[in-house]
Amino acid sequence: MPSEWTNAALSTLSERGYRAGGARTAVVELLGAEGGCMEAESVAARLREQGKSVGTASVYRALSLLADLGLLHKTALPDSPTRFELVLPGGEHHHHIVCENCGRTEPFSDPDLERAVTSISDRVEFEIASHDITLYGTCAGCRAA
Repeated sequence: MPSEWTNAALSTLSERGYRAGGARTAVVELLGAEGGCMEAESVAARLREQGKSVGTASVYRALSLLADLGLLHKTALPDSPTRFELVLPGGEHHHHIVCENCGRTEPFSDPDLERAVTSISDRVEFEIASHDITLYGTCAGCRAA
């Protein structure tokens, strides 16, 4: 069953004049099923595992288009390939905590943090269009080791 994001993404593509089928649809369906937060190479590998003959260049083009349309958010973490995350239709938003030792990455949401960002916007001469916050530390597994 397609996810809400999959349906919204396919609808947006259609509304913007992009045809269904091929690599683009395969990428959308995979990201919707997996929940996003994937690297381009991982998307290509998973599609190949599913028996779909989609070239890596086609995956990169599809991911770039989806990001340009506001359906994906690119997250660049230090020493990691860019990850692509779903931009959910309801506008839910999250950030990341990254373990500096093993690279484990966890998403998190915090209403107080969002209020702080809004408060900053009210105090400076900028209208904040978007933000991405990444916290760094050591995960429980690495602390225990």
